[in-house]
Order: sequence, then C-alpha cells, then structure tokens
Amino acid sequence: MGNTIKSIRIKYATLLKYVNAAKLFYTDRGYHNPQAGIREDLVKPLLQAVKQYESITNRKEMIYDNMLAHMLATCRPCHPTSLDSSILDWIILGRVTGARRSEWCQDSQSVEMTSPTLSHPIPEPKAFLLSDFEFFDSLQQRIYDISSPDSTSTVDYVQICWRCQKNGDNGQKIPFKRDYTHPNVCPVLAALRICRRALNLSVPSTSPIAVFCNPSSPTFSYITAKHVVAFLRRSAQAAFNLRPDDHSLARWTSHSIRVTAANILHRAGMSDSYIQTRLRWKSNTFLMYLRNTFYSADKHTAALDISNRNLPQLPTKDGQQRRPLEPHEHIISSHFLAAAAA
Repeated sequence: MGNTIKSIRIKYATLLKYVNAAKLFYTDRGYHNPQAGIREDLVKPLLQAVKQYESITNRKEMIYDNMLAHMLATCRPCHPTSLDSSILDWIILGRVTGARRSEWCQDSQSVEMTSPTLSHPIPEPKAFLLSDFEFFDSLQQRIYDISSPDSTSTVDYVQICWRCQKNGDNGQKIPFKRDYTHPNVCPVLAALRICRRALNLSVPSTSPIAVFCNPSSPTFSYITAKHVVAFLRRSAQAAFNLRPDDHSLARWTSHSIRVTAANILHRAGMSDSYIQTRLRWKSNTFLMYLRNTFYSADKHTAALDISNRNLPQLPTKDGQQRRPLEPHEHIISSHFLAAAAA
C-alpha cells in the first residue's frame, strides 16, 4: 500500500481510475493504447494485490523499521521500569517470537486466568510468568542467576515456555538465539531485561511479568493492550507523518506484533513451513498475516526489473517511435519489411 504525493493513502477504485486516465491520455490524442499488444500486463497484478488487501477484514499493520527506530530513540532516555521502556522490550521480543496479546499482556489491571480443566483444575495466569523463561550460555548450560549484571555477557539463549496457547499446544518450549550483530533489537537481551525488571519490582512468582512502574506509584502495574495500542499508534504517527485523526492509525493494535513476526520471516525469505512452525501455527492461516507492506512493494518492483523490453513501442502519427528499438526488434522489423516487399 502506497501514498500519493500528499501522503494520502488511496484505494483500488482510485488507482484503477488513474490507470484508465493514463490510457485515455494516449488514445484521446490518436496514439495506440499503451496496454495493447503487451504479452504480460505488469499493472494488473499490482491492482489485484491492492484489491485483495482491501478485502481482508480487520487487517492490521506491521511494525516497520522506521517505527522501531523511533521507539528506540524516544525510549533511550526513559527509566528502565517506565511504561515505554517496558513495552519496547516486549515489542523487541514479540517481533521475533510472535507472541499473542493474551500470552503476555492484560486487558486491565485484573489478571486474565485460565479456565479449569481436567488436566489443569487450578486456574493460572494466561500471560508469561518468570518461570516461563530459562537462560543458557553458548554451551547450552543453564544460567540460574540472572540478577547479576555479570550474567549479561554469558547469556546466549533464552528458552520460552508457551504455557497457554490458542492452538492448544500448551507447554511448548522454543529457544531463541542472541543477536550479537544488532544488540539494540536482540530478543534475548530484551527477555533478560523483562525478567530483571520483574525481579527488581518484586513481582510474585505466580504473577505475570509484563509490568512497569510509575514514578508516583510504590508498586508495579500490568501492561495492558490499551497501553500497547497507544504506544504503537504514537510511533506510527511520528514515523509516517500521519495526522492524529488519520483512520489508518486504527490498523496498529497489540496484534501488530504478531503480524510483524510473520512478515519479518517472510521478508527474510524463510519458507512457509518454517514460519508456521516457528511462530506456532497449526495451519496455514498465518498466510493472511503476510501483508502488502512497503517492503513487499520494494521487492515486487525489484523482481520486475522493468526495462524498455516491457514497454510498448507507442508509435506517433508520423511513424516515429517513443523509444529506440531494441536489437531484437530491429531484426523483427526488418523481417516484416522484407516480407511486405516480397
């Protein structure tokens, strides 16, 4: 999805009118229709992609790189236990793990609990507990004491236990590797800060660890979906120069974190099966998360590599060409001239 020169997003119907107007620009002046005689229409797939994108109900936007850069810059001076710093750590972790909202944050300051079942008769928080995170060094040796600053240099992996999943595969454990190249967005370091924050704020072992602390409050509060939405939309507004009342801001919600995780792996060229397994989907429903992002638009253009070979000749009334003939076109043209003379 792109914008006009006025930074206004336009829909499929408007784009179609633009294309038709471009054709009329030629035909009204007696020139050939620029789409006539083309073996492969390169415009139609783009229009169809936009049309299909608009047909997806309740679609959500991903967190773009410039949004993340804005978050990192604005949160840098914030206190480690502040709301913004806490949310940023969960976004850094979630854009890799694809965590669902219910797996880490709350709808309110009341903790969302599981419903009793035969296998788990005692309700427990749906969101992550401190015990759901296990840290390891480069030799896969367990690191038990993460409170010490010295442990930062030795932590190499974090293994996360997904106790309560939408897909029903409760208790699944998935390890994640430390990113030494990009430490600012390393999921392992983000997980380490999250756990240390919970320890520093004395979060009980039976309570969710997506917490923050206001300077005016003596105790911690839970991060809610409302907090996340406000944070994301503020970043989107700054990154894309959107007006506060722009309707497109509604596309960023707490679910955008999971959308981002799917798109990052897709952008990196990972297979569908890898994305499905790594981000814990039981089926291929994750495909609906692979949006028509700015990144896919860049990739699409690069793949097309449009050159003169893709363009019609567009002869003028005097028989001249709008562009020089390609070498193979000279041969074809000479062939037809010779056949006509014979």
